[in-house]
Amino acid sequence: MKTSPAPKNVTGGMRKVPRVLGAVGLAIVVLVAASAGINTAMGAVEMANILPYGEKVGLGGGEVNVMVTGDSDRTLVLRSGYGGASPVLDFKPLIDDLDDDFTVVVIERFGYGYSDLDVTDRTVENISTELHDTLAGLKVQGSYVLVAHSLAGIYSLDYISRFPGEVSALVTIDATVPEDFAVAPRRSSWERLLSVSGWVRWMTALNPAITAPAAPAGVYPEATIGKIRSMTVWNYANPAIIDENNRMAENFAAVSALAYPADLPVLAFLSQQLVNANAEWYPAHARQLELLDRSQIVVLADDHYLYWTHSREIGITLRQFLR
Repeated sequence: MKTSPAPKNVTGGMRKVPRVLGAVGLAIVVLVAASAGINTAMGAVEMANILPYGEKVGLGGGEVNVMVTGDSDRTLVLRSGYGGASPVLDFKPLIDDLDDDFTVVVIERFGYGYSDLDVTDRTVENISTELHDTLAGLKVQGSYVLVAHSLAGIYSLDYISRFPGEVSALVTIDATVPEDFAVAPRRSSWERLLSVSGWVRWMTALNPAITAPAAPAGVYPEATIGKIRSMTVWNYANPAIIDENNRMAENFAAVSALAYPADLPVLAFLSQQLVNANAEWYPAHARQLELLDRSQIVVLADDHYLYWTHSREIGITLRQFLR
């Protein structure tokens, strides 16, 4: 009669599993800690060697960074959309085209550029009040033109309603209007760990194109592209940006019943990309402007960031419209 082989030591094998998992977990912790340390050191070197731009204006909640170029009695205030690491650098082609004829002011709201990153409560009321207080601090009072890209269209709608008579004209660049709104997915403060741990740095190192403006060669100098990449790593998923994202539904609801004053001139640039992608994009903008005494819609054949590729055309049309 045959006898069965002796069973293997299953219990002993099972005991090894926690030890293996523990070793793997420890290795991951060590790698993340090492990555975070290297990222912190590299960030410190970058911040010490990359020259900041602009000037700081103190507000109640912190400091915002401001860049003013040009020397004219006609002032344009450029307002960025959501998420870009550096509005000043991002707007550079448009600034370069406009500051010969205008004083161009770019205010980096909390969470952007060299402004404070940890100021939350990103409601339309706070964003508008902070812009107004910053302009007052710069001695910019009344009769200025707002130029708003993307989400800044919503903020500008609130601003014009909240501070009537101060804005002489509005220029929008593929700006969002309330009726187009789809609720953005909520973001978590844990995303900040992707920057702190070095993950964002290594991803941008592997694929530098993900942070570079999609503009023709030469529009953005290599030094500017490198600076945008570094600032993306520094500013990614900061508390102000997370809060702004998570308040989008609240902010769109806050402006849903607002309209531009009939006597406000509005020039709206739209991208062919979004006109093609959303059948309501053009009609929604047309409805927003239909009761105004003077308005114009211009569709440019490119994507959402029109000033990357069409700054010259935007500048020419803007000058004609403002005359």
